[in-house]
Amino acid sequence: MEFSYKQLIGGDWCDASTGRVWRVIDPATETIIRDVPYGADDDCRAAIEEAERAFSDWAGRTAYDRGAILKRMADLVRAHVDRIARTTVCESGKPLAQARGEWLVAADLFEWFAEEGKRAYGRIIPSRASTKRLTVLKQPIGVVGIVTAWNFPAYNVARAAAAALAAGCTVVIRPSEYTPLTAMEMMNLLVEAGVPPGAANLVVGEADPIGQEMLRHPACAKVHLTGSVAVGKHLMDGASKTMTRLSLELGGNAPALIFGDVNVEQVVAGAIAAKFRNGGQVCIAPQRFLVTRHVADEFVDRVATRVAALRVG
Repeated sequence: MEFSYKQLIGGDWCDASTGRVWRVIDPATETIIRDVPYGADDDCRAAIEEAERAFSDWAGRTAYDRGAILKRMADLVRAHVDRIARTTVCESGKPLAQARGEWLVAADLFEWFAEEGKRAYGRIIPSRASTKRLTVLKQPIGVVGIVTAWNFPAYNVARAAAAALAAGCTVVIRPSEYTPLTAMEMMNLLVEAGVPPGAANLVVGEADPIGQEMLRHPACAKVHLTGSVAVGKHLMDGASKTMTRLSLELGGNAPALIFGDVNVEQVVAGAIAAKFRNGGQVCIAPQRFLVTRHVADEFVDRVATRVAALRVG
């Protein structure tokens, strides 16, 4: 299949309304990989309106119908993983093994939610009156805006988009401008899998105007963010004015506690793997190590030796 590397709005691959472009850079070589559209709030507004138009059809399908499409998506990711993982390597700088593994987890997420959508069970609540029955039904909320970070450009998008689509929501995705090509690869595969026009949309551009448009547009029922605490606070402030629902995955603040009865060599190996995974750009990467005094010197010496041997590049 031939892939497109543009915004996807209402089933159409398109340039930014502003005509602007963003140069995607390979962080390892600092060479230009590709120019992509770089839009703003107008592009986001158009995408939300297309998602709103597509919502009734997508929500009206059964969880089995939606699940079949998402399962096809999972199969397509696995079939194309060697090629699309290289795209992720080029724009994010992570090693090929990690990029490939990330895409395979993304495939698992689409397959998981394809099945989980069939289990969105409701509830029957005992009534105070014998002549009444109280039933709770779960229904899709509407258009969901998804804003994601660059550190896991396939996983971050897949986790939110797969869940929303499985539930019957339509989505507008704004990936990081540093890693938009991975999201574009994903959208190409979603189209190939059979997601109808407007159900899944992609806009690339300035984060603040796009995020603000998601908050103020009445058709955007929820915004999901994977990003920094500062951006999360900014979205919460905006959502307080519009009552837009939020789900926020923000930066971590993880300590590692090293007690005196541990196998120091094993703990050092685990600590380094956790700290340096993905260049340290992981929300759960330990930020500090609190080490029992009598093993502190040994811990530091072993860490220093292993870190000195790490290969960069």
